[in-house]
Amino acid sequence: MSSLIVSFDPPLPLNRLFVSERFVRIIHELNIVERYFDNKLVKEMFEYYDKNSYRPLVNALLTAAKLNMPVYVSTTGVFLEMAYKYDQELFKQIYAASSTGKLKIIPSTFYGGLYPLCENSGEEIAEQLKLVSDLTSKYGLNKASACVMPYLIYNESAEKGAKAAGIETLLTEEVNGFTDHRFIYTNVSGDLRIAVRNRELSEALTTGSFENIGNKDGIIFISAEEIAAKGQKYAEVVGNYIYNGGLELAEILPVKSPTTGTLYAPQKPYLFNVSYNGGSPLWYRSKSQIMLMDKMCTLYQYVKWLGDQKLLQVWRILMQADLFFSLIGENTRRAKLIADPDEAKIVYSYILSDFEGKLATMVLKKKEKASETEIKTKL
Repeated sequence: MSSLIVSFDPPLPLNRLFVSERFVRIIHELNIVERYFDNKLVKEMFEYYDKNSYRPLVNALLTAAKLNMPVYVSTTGVFLEMAYKYDQELFKQIYAASSTGKLKIIPSTFYGGLYPLCENSGEEIAEQLKLVSDLTSKYGLNKASACVMPYLIYNESAEKGAKAAGIETLLTEEVNGFTDHRFIYTNVSGDLRIAVRNRELSEALTTGSFENIGNKDGIIFISAEEIAAKGQKYAEVVGNYIYNGGLELAEILPVKSPTTGTLYAPQKPYLFNVSYNGGSPLWYRSKSQIMLMDKMCTLYQYVKWLGDQKLLQVWRILMQADLFFSLIGENTRRAKLIADPDEAKIVYSYILSDFEGKLATMVLKKKEKASETEIKTKL
């Protein structure tokens, strides 16, 4: 029997005009941070996905739930907020499916960022998982004691974050045979329960190769955004197969994480230097990606030290996986993102430079204030 998880992870695109806007906004003392992201395009992209995959897939999940079939939705906090804000009918369908007791929410990180690739990011991951969990409770949705990292990353930080958030099970990528070129793996041990995606079945459902699914066992994990790239009609075909194609759906049955040998996780230094079966992972294929990721990870400690929630939110969004994929022109599953990698590098670098400057100014001011307080205390 199979278990089905559908992932909903809409992106928050950068403002492509920021490069030309920055100078004008500085001399007029206007807020710059609010212009990092294209709010108009955010809504347009959600509407695109809503029409081409969200509605037909959620309708299919509702039908399956009413037929007493267990199904799961992996979601970021961004998706839940957008669904509630932009499409109440879609949200009502999710709520109705959840109310049957057969659909459960599996939290991902709130903004879908590559946080596990930063060292010692377990606390940040736990905080974001809790934010999604709290939002799920606020909206009255059932949730599973499981979680999914963006792009199914599993490493020590992901494990620590999941445990700290009270999660029992983490979904990761299939590793037998090392056949997925997006991942290079190295050993990680731990006592978190692990659910492993069946790559063959997942790709069969995503591509419409239903004859390859049959009654095979495994966890099927598909991306609603990837389905959307093929259009609304295709999403309806996939949706119809979910509840009317002979799938025998069951609850997720995780396995205990082994301590040696068979469970692996991406490790940053290893990823860039080793090419396997077509290339290294999408987030470490160029030096610009590595440099920008390292800078973002370094800035995190200062963002947390300042305690400014707006800056923390910006940092979290800038860690989105899709922004790093755009740096190498890999954004085929995301409509209307920056297609030219050179333009993507310029826009991201400008925004990061501005963010870094603002952050440095605030850090210096806080240090100066702390020094003044210390001097007054001594006097």
